[in-house]
Amino acid sequence: MRPCNEDCNHCPVINHSNSRMLTKVLNDLLNEFGDGVYEIVQRNCPNFTVCYDCRIDDFCHDEGCELAGE
Repeated sequence: MRPCNEDCNHCPVINHSNSRMLTKVLNDLLNEFGDGVYEIVQRNCPNFTVCYDCRIDDFCHDEGCELAGE
């Protein structure tokens, strides 16, 4: 069971500009704690691995993206 309506194309979380912060926090967690973060996020909401700015999946970013973290 997912705690959402599963309409990913119209997700108010992903499409809201404040989700830039979600991208930043999740990337920092990935950088700090490793692949386990990816597995948890991917299992719960694959869209959360997409960078808000780059729109690239799986915690990947364009070179120089400020949301990529350290």
